[in-house]
Amino acid sequence: MKTKIFLLTFVLAFPIPDAFAQPSPDLNLQRVIDTYIQNNLDLQAARFKLERTRADQIAARLRPNPSLTVTAENLPLSGPTSFGDLYEIGATYTDTIELGSKRALREKAANATVSAAEAQFEDTMRQGLAVTKRLYYEVLLAGSILEVTNESRQTFDQLLQFNVTRFQEGAIPELELIKVRLERVKVDSAVRQADLGFRQATIRLIEKLGVSVFDGQKVVGELAFRPISLDLNSLRQSASAERTDVLAALAEIAAANERLALERGRTRPDLSPFAGYKRVGNDNTLMVGVNIPLKVRNHNEAEISRAEADIKTAQARLQMVRNHALAEVDSAYAALQASRELVETFQNDLLRQADESRSISIAAYEEGGSELLPVLDAQRTRSEVRQQYFKTLFDYQASVVALELAAGRELQP
Repeated sequence: MKTKIFLLTFVLAFPIPDAFAQPSPDLNLQRVIDTYIQNNLDLQAARFKLERTRADQIAARLRPNPSLTVTAENLPLSGPTSFGDLYEIGATYTDTIELGSKRALREKAANATVSAAEAQFEDTMRQGLAVTKRLYYEVLLAGSILEVTNESRQTFDQLLQFNVTRFQEGAIPELELIKVRLERVKVDSAVRQADLGFRQATIRLIEKLGVSVFDGQKVVGELAFRPISLDLNSLRQSASAERTDVLAALAEIAAANERLALERGRTRPDLSPFAGYKRVGNDNTLMVGVNIPLKVRNHNEAEISRAEADIKTAQARLQMVRNHALAEVDSAYAALQASRELVETFQNDLLRQADESRSISIAAYEEGGSELLPVLDAQRTRSEVRQQYFKTLFDYQASVVALELAAGRELQP
């Protein structure tokens, strides 16, 4: 059973500069998702953070800078030796030759780090989309409840008008008319509360979308019940292998392994050959040589140990993420099954019985065969049943969203 389409005033991300511009299209679920991806500030921050990690790729492929050393020695301040026989000036050019394939290892480590950051960004988007979908359905639920309370107010308006006429004709005492008026006041209060809930749900959705400029855009949608046939084992396998947080954990293990390979490569010393020119007095000379670090004390053991610990941490996190994913699948699947049974109960029995009870009580009251109290009780019961039905529909949709989040993929009816 489908609800009616609900329209609500919404916020546009950009003002319309042209006074004759066409209004923006209504926002269904897909457009809400697109708006979230385009405008959400948390997602934009995560995207900028991802761009920052790509700077490591630039740094990884750069070679060490060479150096130029200029010296002047034995510049006489006093003494019998003449300046031309004593002074020395020179220039030395030094360049570093990296051994152990350090540059290639740096590039691999940087690429793995970027891959891990990309997976983390996808996981941030996965979680954000789930929250956005739930907020969208909360707006539809609030709209449904508002519609139910408005329908109840219309019913009491008709009942009040009917009793005013009967009172004027002397058919009922004033006390009965006062009771109807009091119930009408209660319904007005319920309508105001429902309208407040509707506005608050809209504001929460607006905040999540990152929209800040108000305009006459509308959101459309329905709380619908579409039964989904699901296989729990397939969902568990999907969660264990395809969820973005699982992929991020796998990428982090790969990145940790590449960092370990890089730290091991750094145990090989780098050579720094140099060549230079020196003038001693009136003589011009050349010099060549190489600087060889002696790795006799520090073999980079500390960084290697840290990298090995990072691998173990990443492996433990992968197992933890997988266990959490499987638990979420089981929980969301159970919630979906329970909410589906409740929806079917409402559709098969409760809604029809509530409608029939109200119709019978109103008809009997209008014919003078019933008191006012059964009518009021029947109307309250119908309103409560319909509100609870819409809440059950929302729970079903929220369970679908939660199961999609847990399984890491969309569910098709």
